[in-house]
Amino acid sequence: MLLNGLNGLSNLGFSNVYKSPNNIMDPALCIIRCTDYIFDIAALKDGSQCQCGSASDFVASYIKVGDSNCNITCAGNSSYICVGAESYTIYDTKGGVPGHPQPTISATDKISIIKNLNNDNRYQQCIKDSPYCGQRILNGTSEEFAGMTVDKCTDFCRQPNFAYAGLEIRTRCFCPNNYDHINQISSDKCSTSCVGNNQQICGGPLTLSIYSVPTENKPPLQIILPRVIGGVIILSIINCFD
Repeated sequence: MLLNGLNGLSNLGFSNVYKSPNNIMDPALCIIRCTDYIFDIAALKDGSQCQCGSASDFVASYIKVGDSNCNITCAGNSSYICVGAESYTIYDTKGGVPGHPQPTISATDKISIIKNLNNDNRYQQCIKDSPYCGQRILNGTSEEFAGMTVDKCTDFCRQPNFAYAGLEIRTRCFCPNNYDHINQISSDKCSTSCVGNNQQICGGPLTLSIYSVPTENKPPLQIILPRVIGGVIILSIINCFD
């Protein structure tokens, strides 16, 4: 029998039990979630629930049981076991998953960044993406940048004159002219720090951070008009704005 614990997310002011917005779960999704919030333990339960905590809490609160107690396959990937009704499968998140290391900021900083996203007037909301390849929610131009930031994505989307930029799982950038607000979810589900700037959020696993694309500030067009004054040609410069 396992003792209660793994309440790391509730200590940060979020729901203690994390469920994917698409009602799927596997070890990678849970590890990424806990890695994003700088926890070193990820725990799966009931096939679809993920909880996060610290190694010290884990050692103090849990009793190891036989593997036969962990017998429910994951809702998102039946190749993996996401434990039983009264047991957890525990993963060490310190190494993260390939391509998704733990951010180099504190959990307190991460929470502050997420809770203050609206201070960036470009930020719109966090929306869920489709888990199926070829059926992405945002199907405009897209690109992947190794050093992704919000600014890189909005700059990329500005060139073809798209209205919005959607960032997903650290490095992916999508450019739509519109998106369905019905897919909005709570901002804490977009929890992944941008590769190129830990102080910005670049979506999450199967979630997109939506930002508006600012119009480019163009210098005024200068028009030179000739005038004749007293037999002398005078050139006048007039600024013309878009």
